[in-house]
Amino acid sequence: MMFITSAHFLLLVISLLSIAASFWFKPRRIEHYLFAILALSLLFLAASNLLLKNLSVEQQFIALGTFATCNVFWLLTRCIFRKGKALSTAHYVLAGTIALLILLSRSIDIFVTLQWIEQETLTWLKRSLAELLRLLSPSVLLLAFWEIIRSYSSSSKSVQTQKLLMASTMLVAVLSTRIIMPSIPLAPETYHLVFVVLRSIMASAVLISVLCVLWLQHQNRIASAINSTAKVDGIDEDDALLASIQSLMEDAKQYLQAELKMMDIANTLRVPEYKVSKVLKEKTDFDNFNHYVNHFRLKHAKHLLTDEQSKSWTILVISMESGFSSLATFNRVFKKQESCTPNDYRKGKRLTQG
Repeated sequence: MMFITSAHFLLLVISLLSIAASFWFKPRRIEHYLFAILALSLLFLAASNLLLKNLSVEQQFIALGTFATCNVFWLLTRCIFRKGKALSTAHYVLAGTIALLILLSRSIDIFVTLQWIEQETLTWLKRSLAELLRLLSPSVLLLAFWEIIRSYSSSSKSVQTQKLLMASTMLVAVLSTRIIMPSIPLAPETYHLVFVVLRSIMASAVLISVLCVLWLQHQNRIASAINSTAKVDGIDEDDALLASIQSLMEDAKQYLQAELKMMDIANTLRVPEYKVSKVLKEKTDFDNFNHYVNHFRLKHAKHLLTDEQSKSWTILVISMESGFSSLATFNRVFKKQESCTPNDYRKGKRLTQG
C-alpha cells in the first residue's frame, strides 16, 4: 500500500514542479502553457488517486480535471517539433471535443453517484461516450507519436536527441499500460491497483522527458539568438560572446546561483569553456571568472543593504540572496572591494540618507 501511495505522490510532486517550471521560461511560448495545462491535469489525476475510497464523490469531482491529458499532449508535440504556426482551429476543435467528451462522461458518473439520475437511464450515452473516447484517445496518441518521430533523419543532432528521448519514453509508457498490462492474468482488483500505479509512474516519466526537451530547446534558442545577433550586427565574435555573458548576468541574473561555474555559462552559451575565460581576460578588467561574477553579486548586495524593503534582513540573508556561498566569503570580498564590512557600509549609508 505504501508503494501505491508513493507512486501517486511522486506524480503529484512532479506535476507541481512541472507547473512551476513552465512559468520559469522567458519569454513564454504556447508550448510552455500547454505543458502547464498537461501537468495540472495529471496533478488532478494524482490527487484523485490519493483520496480515500470512501470519498468517491470527491474523487469524481477532482477527476473532472483530467480532461487535458492525451489531447493536450498531442498539441504539445506539434508545438515542440513543428516550425511556424503549429496549431490551427481544427487542432483546437479536436482536442476540445475530446475534453468535452471526458467531462461529460465524468459528469454522468457524478450524477449517478449522487443519485440525481438512474444509471440505466443514460447507459446508452455512457457506452457511446466510452466508445468514442476509446477511438479518439489512441488516435491522438498515435498522432503525437508521429509528430515526435517525423523528419527524424533530416533533423539536427540536438533535435534527434530530443525526439529520441520523448519517443522512447512515450513508447515505454504506452506499451506498458496498453499492451503488457492487459496481457498479464490478474484478478480485476489487483489489475486495477497495478495499472493506476504504473500509470502514475509513466505519467511522471513523460512529464520529466517533456520538461527536458523544453529546456534543451530553450537553451538552443539562446545560443541561436547570440549567433544571429553577431551576424546581423557584424560584431566581433569575442564582443558578441561578452555581450551574451553580460546578458546572462544582468538580465538572467545567473550570478545569484551560489554554485555558478564558468562551465555553466559555457554550456548555456554552447561555447568551449576556454573561450569564456579568454574573453573575460581580454575584454574586461577582471582577472578571472570569480572576480567577474562577484562584481555583480556585490552590486546586488549593496542594493539590498540600502533598500527599504530589505532593511530588516541580516547580513547572512543578504549574502545568500546575492549569490555568495558563505557569509565569510561575502565579508572578505566586500571588505576587499569597499574597504569596510557590509554592516559598516549599511550604517554609513543610513547616516548619509538620514
